[in-house]
Amino acid sequence: MDNDLPVRQPSLTDQIYNIIIKEISSGKYLPGALLPSENQLAERYNVSRPTIRAAFARLLERGYVIRRRGVGTFIADRPSIANPLYLFLDIQERISARGFTPGFTQLKTEMIKADDYLSKTLDVPVGSNILNIQKLFTADRNPLILFINYIPEWVYSGCFSPDQVMKPGITEPFFEFFANQCHHRVKFLASTIKPEILQNIDLPVEFQSNNPSSTLLIIEDIGYNETDTPLFLSIEHLIGEASIFHVIRYVDNV
Repeated sequence: MDNDLPVRQPSLTDQIYNIIIKEISSGKYLPGALLPSENQLAERYNVSRPTIRAAFARLLERGYVIRRRGVGTFIADRPSIANPLYLFLDIQERISARGFTPGFTQLKTEMIKADDYLSKTLDVPVGSNILNIQKLFTADRNPLILFINYIPEWVYSGCFSPDQVMKPGITEPFFEFFANQCHHRVKFLASTIKPEILQNIDLPVEFQSNNPSSTLLIIEDIGYNETDTPLFLSIEHLIGEASIFHVIRYVDNV
């Protein structure tokens, strides 16, 4: 297997965005603090103003900063772990920025055979190999999101051996795993979202400390590549603050 293939380097905008996120998470910039101006940051990091402006736009869209016209860009109150529904954001980034310590545990990794449902969902033959992974994300050790991933063997077989894909954390960060390691970029997700009661779902013991009557959100995502071929099925169980989303809906028919 060739694991020495070149990996796409983050853009300058990505790098500036990540630097500011780390500074927010570390407490260098507290809620209400005024960020340096675009000119100051462009000079500090030796990049152009449009690069800083693009990083600011992403921070604004994701709720990390607010702009006051004629005054500047300020750090917002600690953002919710909740995602904008039209974006798929890095959960550990959101947990850190909220002031919690993120945690990750790979609960189970196994190779299973595609049943009728997985065959139809992932467009693979019945009985073909499917990598099944259960992953738990926590905030200050409290369970937050359980991911159950199903990935067809053809997606990674040219890049990883059967033993390599069984290693904990090999598929994280999830979308980078597909784009940079398997060379199949995820173009879009087809999602189904539904609420459920905790006691009605068979979840790992880590969730048993929660109130059995608590609600959680279940999101079923099918990820597609550039040719609209399904790359994975992911079933996410979100509890507490992670189960809250906000939506922007545009009106264009008036």
